Parts: sequence; structure tokens; C-alpha cells
Amino acid sequence: MSHQNLGTEFKAEGDCEQYNSHGGGDQHNHVDRSDRRQATINNYYGIYLPKHNPALAGVLGGSGKSILISLIIHSTLQKAQENSKSACVYFYFNHGDTLQPSVSQLWAALLEQLLEQNSDENIAQEVQSIFDRSRYGVISIPPIEYFNLFKAQAVLFETVYLIIDSLNICADYNDDTSHQTLLETFQKLPDNVRVIFSSRDGSLANHLLVQKKIKVKPQAADIETYVNDRIKTSRKLRLQQDKSFMKDLVKSIIHQTEESQMFDHPISIVSKLTIGRFLIARSYLDRLNEDAFRANIKDMENSLPEDNCELSRFLQPSFRRVEQAKDWDKALARHVLTWATHAREDPTAELVIESFKLSSWHSSKYQDLTLDAESLLPVCHGLVTLDHQKGTLRLIHESVRRDQSLQELISSETEIAMMCLECIGTDVISDTSSSLFSYSATFWASHFHSVKRQNDETLDELMMGFLGNVSQVTKVWNLRQAINDRQKMDWVTGLHAAAFFDLPDWVDRLTSSGIDIDSTSSDGQTALHWAVTYGRREVVKALFACSAEPNMQDSLKETPLHKVLNGPTENCLKIAKYLVDRNASVTIESTKGFSPLSWAIRYGPTAIASLFINSQENVNTETKPGWTSLRELFHHGHDIVESISHDGKSRGSITRGRAVKNHLDSLVDLLLEKRVELNQKTEDGWLPLIHAAKHGSVSILRKLLEYQPNSNVVNQRDPKGRSPLRWALEYEKWGTAQILVQHGSEVNENNEDGWKPLIAVTKVNIYEMVQFLINKGGDVNGRDNDGRSALSYAVRNYNKDITLLLITKGADVNIRGENCPSNIEISLRHADLSIAWLLYMHGADLERCDEKGRTLLHRVCLAGNLPIATFSMNQSVNTAVLDYSGMTPLHYAVLKESEKLVHLIASRSISRETIDKTDNKGATALILATRKLNLTLVKSLVRHGSSCESKDHKGMTSLHYAASLGFAEAIQVFIPDITDIDMTDNTGNAAIHFAVLGGKTNSIHLLVEKGANLEVLNNEGCSPLILAVLKDSAAIVTQLIRAGANIHAKGRNGCSAMDFAWNQKNSKSRVVLEKVLQSKISHVRWA
Repeated sequence: MSHQNLGTEFKAEGDCEQYNSHGGGDQHNHVDRSDRRQATINNYYGIYLPKHNPALAGVLGGSGKSILISLIIHSTLQKAQENSKSACVYFYFNHGDTLQPSVSQLWAALLEQLLEQNSDENIAQEVQSIFDRSRYGVISIPPIEYFNLFKAQAVLFETVYLIIDSLNICADYNDDTSHQTLLETFQKLPDNVRVIFSSRDGSLANHLLVQKKIKVKPQAADIETYVNDRIKTSRKLRLQQDKSFMKDLVKSIIHQTEESQMFDHPISIVSKLTIGRFLIARSYLDRLNEDAFRANIKDMENSLPEDNCELSRFLQPSFRRVEQAKDWDKALARHVLTWATHAREDPTAELVIESFKLSSWHSSKYQDLTLDAESLLPVCHGLVTLDHQKGTLRLIHESVRRDQSLQELISSETEIAMMCLECIGTDVISDTSSSLFSYSATFWASHFHSVKRQNDETLDELMMGFLGNVSQVTKVWNLRQAINDRQKMDWVTGLHAAAFFDLPDWVDRLTSSGIDIDSTSSDGQTALHWAVTYGRREVVKALFACSAEPNMQDSLKETPLHKVLNGPTENCLKIAKYLVDRNASVTIESTKGFSPLSWAIRYGPTAIASLFINSQENVNTETKPGWTSLRELFHHGHDIVESISHDGKSRGSITRGRAVKNHLDSLVDLLLEKRVELNQKTEDGWLPLIHAAKHGSVSILRKLLEYQPNSNVVNQRDPKGRSPLRWALEYEKWGTAQILVQHGSEVNENNEDGWKPLIAVTKVNIYEMVQFLINKGGDVNGRDNDGRSALSYAVRNYNKDITLLLITKGADVNIRGENCPSNIEISLRHADLSIAWLLYMHGADLERCDEKGRTLLHRVCLAGNLPIATFSMNQSVNTAVLDYSGMTPLHYAVLKESEKLVHLIASRSISRETIDKTDNKGATALILATRKLNLTLVKSLVRHGSSCESKDHKGMTSLHYAASLGFAEAIQVFIPDITDIDMTDNTGNAAIHFAVLGGKTNSIHLLVEKGANLEVLNNEGCSPLILAVLKDSAAIVTQLIRAGANIHAKGRNGCSAMDFAWNQKNSKSRVVLEKVLQSKISHVRWA
């Protein structure tokens, strides 16, 4: 398909900048606009070639060609920006530039533009692969490969618009082979790439088999603009002009050129339509200016050139007028035409005037003349036009540039080169903002490179004058920096300029003139720094020929070798080798902490990193304290891998990861070839194998181990006493750990902190590693400093698979740590009965006592854990076991007040002796339950046969405690099983005494009802009534008297209750007793 989307109308609404592929400081923009007003250019297509090459369309240029191309680019870019599936790329070939881009530069420039219009995720695999490989290796790309990369990227778009301006210039400046290669690439573009190019050579269109040619037909507005400009520059024409003059003239020109379509040859048609209209207007105005009566448009139309080859004949009158002009006019015209022909960008009128004044400064011949922009055009007799909007001059037609008459008329480019050097090399122009100084500062080197082979002594003197003047060089450099919005410098020498602008022949001249070869710029960099930075290999050679110091450091402490990694790998490698061969150090560190060696290791390319490593006589020598080449490689290689891993698993990151692996593997192989020592510790104790175990890849580790297969390096420990195996396991490098074990790492290694490999992997539940270590001889019963084995940690982690594996491999199920529960208890606490059953079936001891003499059942009862207790009871454990405090599990169940636990244990107790086991204080479970006032527990224990009459060490029974506490409900439970309700404790107190002492009237009432003896005396001879009087409890005294207590009964000391009340003056009890005596109710029982 042809380019159907360009439409029928383009409007000049903005600028289109040239995409310039040239490096150095000679870049400039080629900007084209319409003149002063918005011009409309209509296009129509004439199909006259076969459709087997559908991607190409050609523009055969004439006047207005550059404007057309700019408009096409501007419009197509807008369309591409509106559609993410489309892209627009373009390229300008520059007239007069001897350094035209090569095929690879052209396609590299177009590829870069294409990539800028892509998202990061939409990069062709071929492009991504080249990029990733180029970081860590030498990638020498053939010229045609850039074209292939462009094709690969282009197919990711739905449509790519490719626009080339002045394609014919490529043939003018490049050799035939390069030109042919370029044309062949156009014919191999994919179908989705649509090409439009401009050319003044019709044979190119035929050669490329273009489908369509765009015929450029200027509109009335364009002719009107041109005619108006000519009239403004001619006083004679202004006097002849009337109101209808211009419209009639334009109408006549358009009419006459429309009739030119009688020509059959396409080239002639295009030539007539593009060149013809403007040339008719120009010729007519020229003749009108000379003789208004002889000017005839029809005659001039008939004399138009058929193609560009006849244009020279058509313009000869203009050349003759220039030659025949007065000296001043001729000198000025020569100067204007020289600048219009050789300038690197369209020169401004101001620039031409300034340069002319400077050229005439050497003589006073034209000093009194006043020049302005309007005075430049008449002397050129129509060979030059002025863009009033931009104030720039250009030839009437680009083909004039190659005309022999013009070449004979103008000065050589050497004149401009000398003008530039004179301007910037002296104080002849003090205003650095002037047009001439700015142009000279920007393009002096470009002009000098074009003419330097002419061996002009004056030119060389000017060059030496400039490069030898630090002040002027610095001024020019800072002007360039300001234009590019970069930081200025305090001083720059001519040697630096020679390095930057690639002038190797001037290095020796400058040093011979007295400039120090190692002189620095204000940032501390020498010319060698600059030459290396910008890839000027010949300048590097020239600097070394003058004994440049290779290890000078700039303000960042960087040497020239630090700068070598900035450019293309192939060129950088040659420069780096040149520096290394001349004793440039690869280990000097910058302020950023990088040496050339470490930087190359980290960022590549592999070839340069290899070069730096090879430059070391002994790779085991520390480049700085604690650091060898191998450490640099391992350290920075790890950083690179980490940075890539953060990018995720995208296609690009995977490819980069592969490139990094190849880079690291290659450098490791090189170091091993150079006999690197793996068991040699650095100053701070660093060891290669330790680092590889922590951070390295499996493949690199295997290389290191196979390098010294029979040594014990695999077990060599770092200053902390840690082995490679330990570091690998702590960093969870399981593959690394396996390789270490396979190469002799000790699987049962001992450490002061008790660390063991098998325990370590069991802690983190890595079944495969547990199995691997056991199969390699790992001790399943090895313990750490806490006394725990691997099984302990497997049980703690609830890991059934590892638990079973360890048990089947012979692990002792009863090993437990110090002050730690047993394994089976841990499993039961976690309610993991399956592991508990597994442990029990393999010999786990449920009755094993801890440091307090407690069995598992003791502990679970103390914790109130019914499920574990049930599991234990189901295994028929002994419930009568006493711990060191004499307590049974039932005691702890009562203390926990767990009704279910008490019921479980009591119900399964085989005898009363078991259920009535006493603790170290003689208390039975029933006594504890009574003291807890827990009626449910009391009933359960009594129901399961617990004795109410069992005494503790004080001789107290459960009934005594119940009476003392007023636990009436328990007394009612106990009384049916009591054989002697007046049973006393060690102090002779019966239950009724405890009830009185506790002040529990409810207990007294129940005991009296059950027949308790009210006159029983304790060891101190006190009856219950005497105790009540001594406590001066009127209510208890009254209750006992009403129950039948004798107030006159004497105790063992001969005193009655009345005596105690009277003698001790206990007023409350005395009042009660006196009332009893007075009312004679001492024997009345209390109903």
C-alpha cells in the first residue's frame, strides 16, 4: 500500500527538527517553516509504477521542498501520537556536510526514534537481547544488523511512517557500496512500514520502484509571497507596481505553468511544476527590473529547464550579472553566496553582515559602507532568498549548490574556517552573544575538519592562536555548554579542545608550544580524560606519544581508565587496552568507591573486565585492604543479580539475568585460569567459598569446588567460626548446601553455640534437606545447646512428615531440652493427637517425671487440659504417682477446680488408697476440695470413695475444715459417712470446736442436730461454750446454751464458762449468762 493517510492538505503549524546522528559538537538543527503566513500545499498522486514495492513513495523536490517535508513530518507525527499503534520516524541528509551518516548510523538513529515511541513492555526480543548482551560482552554489530533490529521493532506497530529528506545527498557524499546497501534496505522493509522520501534525482525513484510520486504544485499564496518579497527588495519594481500588478502577475504565472502539463515524462512534469513557477516569477521580475517593456512571461516559460541539469543554463544570466557587478557588489555577493553554500545551517543576514565586516576589517576599502538585510539580496541577483520571518538566507534552489558557475564564483570553505578561528581565537569580537561568535563557537571544528587536508599555513596559525589561548578556549567551551544547558568551567586548555574535537595532529604542536601534556581543566581532568571519555582513540595515542600520565585523578578521583566505559564496547576496548598496556592502574578508587576494575565487573562489558583482570600479575594480591579481584567479582556480581531480581520475571529481566550469568561465569573462569587462591583469607578474613555460599550461584560454587577438589576448603571457617555450609543453610541456599555436602562439608559439624545442620533445616521445615542430610550421615539424635534434637523442633513445628522421617531413621522420641516439655507433651498441647500417637507408639514415656517430679498427667491437670489428660488416662498411666511436693494428678485437678478432670481421674482410681493419697502436708484431694468450698468436687470425690475421716498433718479431716469454713452443704454430704462426729484433731478440737472458732452458726446447728457433744474438751480443757465466751460471741453463747450446753460445767483448769465471763469481764457473754441465771432457762433447749 502507498501512504494513503497523508491526506490532501498540510499546514505549517510548527517546526520539525532534524534528527542528526553526528556526534561531537557539530550537531545542528535543520528547521523549516512556511514564509510569514500559513501556506497550503495541495498534493495529488499519479500512479505510474507497478505495485510490487508498495511501501515507497517519492517526493521529487524543487523550490519549497524542505517546507513540504517539514509539513509532512509535522502532520504525520501528530497522527502517530493520536494512535498508539502507529509511529513516525524521519531523517535529514545535510547539504555540504562531508561527514554524512553511514548505513548503520542511519538505521541506528531511526531505531532510536522508534524505541522512544514504544512503551517499556513493547520492546522486540531481538533488540532486548542485543541490549542485554552488550552490557556484559563485546557486541560487534554489522551495519545491516541495525536495519534488522529496526525491522524487528517496526513489526510491533500497526503502521510505521518513515520519512527521508534529500536521499540523493547520500549518493553524493558516500561511496557506491554504502549507497547501494542503503537502497537495498529500503526494498526489504516490512509491509507495515510506509516510506516517503525526497530527492532531486529521478533515477532513485525508478531504482526503488516507488509506487507513487508526489507532484509539488505551489499555490497562488506561495507565488504571491515570493513576488511580494522581490518587489520589497527592488526600488525600481516598487515604482512600477500598481494595485492590480501583483494579482495579474501571479494569475499569469499560474496559468502559464498549468499549460506545462503537455510534457509526458514524469520528471519533466515534476520539474516544471516545482521549479517552474518560482523560476518564471523570478526571471520575469529580473527582466522587469531591467526593462519593463521587454518582459514577457510566455517567452520565459518556453525557456524553462526541462530538469535540474538545465537549471545551470537558466541561471547563467544571474551569475553573469554578479561577475559584471562593481567590486563592492561583487565582493558582497561572493561573500553571501559563500556563506549560503558552506554554512552548516542557514545563515542569518546578521551573521553574513558581521562576517563580511570582519573580512573587510583587514582593509579600509569598505569600512564606510552601511549594510542591512535588504541590501544583501540585490547583489545576488535572485540566486539567494531571504526568509523574513527567521531572517535567514538560502540559495534559490538546492541544486544551485553544485553548479560549476557558483563554485567558480564563491570562496572556498577555508575562508569560513579561518573566519571562525579568527573570531574565537582573538579579541576581535568582544561580544560573545553576537551571531558570528555564536556560529563560530558552534561550527569551527566542523569547518576545520572539512578543509584541514589543504595544509594552509594561515589556517594553522589561526588554529594555534586559538588552541593556545586558554581564555578564548574556555570562553568558547562555556558558550557551547550554555547552549546545551550544561555546567560551565573555569578553564579549559587547547589540549582538551583537541581531545574533544578529535584533533590528534595538534597534540604534539600544542605540547611543543609549552602546554603541559597533563594540564587539567577546572574539574581536574586532563586531555587524556577527555579523549577517553569521548572515544578519541587517535588522540589517546597522540597524548601517550607525548608522555601523558595515565593515572592522573580528577576532582572525583577518577583516572582516564574510569572514563573508558562510556562509549561503544569495541572502541572502548581498544582504548582500554592501549591505556592498560601503558601502565594505567585498574585498581585506583574514585570518591564513589569504584575502581575501573570494580566498575567493569559490575557493569561490563565482559571484554573490558577480562582485560583488567588479565592486567594483574597476581590476582591474589589485595587491590585495597581486604579486597581481591575475586571479591570484587563476587560482591558486585551479587549486587547486579539482586537488582535484576527486583525487576520481576519479565522477558527482559530473564534475558538480562542470562547475560549476567554468562558475564560472571566468564570472569570466574578467567580468575581460576590465573590461579586464584580459594583458601587465602583477606586482611579482614573474607573467604571466596563463604561468599559464594551466601550469595553465589550454584554453577559458580561448583566451579570453585571442582577447582580444588581434594582440599578441605569446603570446611574452612570465617572469623566468626562459621562454615560455608552453615552460611548456605542460614541464607536458605538449599542447592548450594547440597553441593557443599557432596564435596565434603561436615554434616555433623560442632559449633560453640550448638548449631547443627540437621536441626537448622528441621527448624525451617525443609523436608528434602532433612532427608538429604540424614542420607549423608546426619545424626538424628544430635542436640543443640538447649538439649533439643531435630525431632523436638519437628514436633514443635507440627510437621508430621519430618517427625515420621526422623522417627523411622532412629530418632529418640524421649529426648527433650532442658526445662522443656517432652515431645509427646508438646504434641498433645498442640492438640495434634496424630503425632502424639506416633510418638507413643514409638516409645514415648508418658510417666517420665520432670525436674519437679511431675508426670505428664500432673502437668496437664495443673493446666486443666482435659484432652491430654484423657489421652494419658486412655494409655492407663499411673494416677497415684506423687511429685516432689507429694501431690497426685488428682490434687492438681482439684486445685484447678476442673470438675471433668476430677471426675475422670477419680472414676478411674483403682482403690481408696489411690484416691486418698495425701500431699506433703497430709491433705487429700477431698480436703483440698473442701477448702476450695467446691461442693461439686466434694460430692464427686465422696461418690468415688474418698474418705471424709482422713486426716492431714494437723489431724484435721474434711469435716473439720467444712465446720471451720461454714461449709454446711459439705457437712451434710460428710455426716452420713462419719463414724465419730466428735473426732478431734491434734489439738483436741472436734468439729463443734472448729464451728465455734469459725463463728459459723450454720455449722454449729447441723453438728448439734447430728449429735455433736457440747461438753467435749480440747487439749486446753475448753468446751465449745468456754471457747465462745473467750471469743465473747454473744450469738454463739446463746446458740450453745439453747442447744443444752452447761454454763456451770468446768474445764480441766476448774473454771466454768461463767467463771471466764466474770473474771475476764467479757461484757457480752456475761450479760447473756446473767440473763440465763435470772430466768432459770439454763436447761431450756433451743427449739
